Amino acid sequence: MLNTIRDFIQRGRKGYASRDLWSFSNWLSTLIASGLREFKKNCRTYPSDGISWEEWMTTLDEMIECFEEQARSLNNIGGENFMDNWRKRREVQKKKLHRGLELLGKYWWDLR
Repeated sequence: MLNTIRDFIQRGRKGYASRDLWSFSNWLSTLIASGLREFKKNCRTYPSDGISWEEWMTTLDEMIECFEEQARSLNNIGGENFMDNWRKRREVQKKKLHRGLELLGKYWWDLR
């Protein structure tokens, strides 16, 4: 209970809590994905680089998926080839992260 209150106060003051820094990349990915999801719900404009509204919505969905993938745990990977499965899953995460960051950079100024 006290940790929850402390985290609430820290997030109010600093925008993040000490607990968020334990896995900062996971926290950022979760924050970006939820922010993009909310942005998509309230979005009224789209980029002027020639893509349609539908393409913009698809692009936002792709960005959301890329950052949601980063927050998914690698702890539940099992099987007799655990390390191979873990490496394959990590490679998927890396590819999606690069794609998500590429799209975020490309459309950064359109997220208004």
